[in-house]
Amino acid sequence: MKDSQAPSQSEVTPRMRLSELGSLWFDEIENNGRAGRRTIDGYRDTYDRVIAPALAGLRLNEISTGRLDRFLKDVAADHPATARHSKIVLTGILGLAVRHDALHSNPIRDVGAIKIASKDVRALSTKDVKKLRVAIRKWQDAPDHQGRPRASDLIDVLDIFLATGARIGEVLAIRWQDVDLEVSPPTITVSGTVIMEKGRGTYRQDHPKTKAGFRTVKLPPFALKTLLRKQASEHSGPEDMLFPSSTGTVRSPHNFRRQWRDARSGSGFEWVTPHVFRKSVATLIDHEYSSKQAAAQLGHSGTAITEKHYIAKAADSPDVTDALEQFGE
Repeated sequence: MKDSQAPSQSEVTPRMRLSELGSLWFDEIENNGRAGRRTIDGYRDTYDRVIAPALAGLRLNEISTGRLDRFLKDVAADHPATARHSKIVLTGILGLAVRHDALHSNPIRDVGAIKIASKDVRALSTKDVKKLRVAIRKWQDAPDHQGRPRASDLIDVLDIFLATGARIGEVLAIRWQDVDLEVSPPTITVSGTVIMEKGRGTYRQDHPKTKAGFRTVKLPPFALKTLLRKQASEHSGPEDMLFPSSTGTVRSPHNFRRQWRDARSGSGFEWVTPHVFRKSVATLIDHEYSSKQAAAQLGHSGTAITEKHYIAKAADSPDVTDALEQFGE
């Protein structure tokens, strides 16, 4: 009774339903510019598909930590990653209620931890890359694939993946004006990414996924050869995409992934996705230089994410060979 009758200067009240608060929160993050388009679409998908069916009709004063804990545990039983993403969305929505004094504290703060089994980072070795090139080139040269739209440039895209460590959206967003072949070594500036948005289709966003993602990377000689060959054969203009669609527009990551799956089928490298190239670049740079330089190459703001999710490492034992030598004859 006290909560329902208490006057409020805000439109957010304890009696408001989660569905109404959710709409206000999505309006807020749409307008404040702090989240990218893909992030917001991901939040909406999780809300509509997972959260709304279970919680949308509840009023804020009915949402307790225990209720949220049970909900997230039920989701996590089959889909732990979805449960963790749901927790992120609910934290944001209910945080809005706290800011408007409709809740004294965020009830999701004390729910149990959601554990996701960690996966070992798997990366390509230099020997793997050589074998993979042979398999992809064989697929490209097969008579069945001659003349298919963009079927002849998979090796070229692979070269830029391996030369930059860039994300698939960043590689497909490269324009010729982002390439500088006159300097030594030549460079590519990662200045955008490809976005697929409902109602708008596929387009080039004029900034990468993160602020640290805006970077200029130096290219190894094999990438220079690839780009010089492409430049000589295609006569593209500065505004043209480095890897366009069959109609000369921005290329869809979905379409590229579909073609990549066809090309790698039966090769023994079915596990290799475009993101594996990013991990392979990070692993090699870490081995040859350091995780700090690997993070800079990938466009990470620090080394923590790089070391945890992108670098494949075997556990190194200490050098105790002098002591063990005592066991010898």
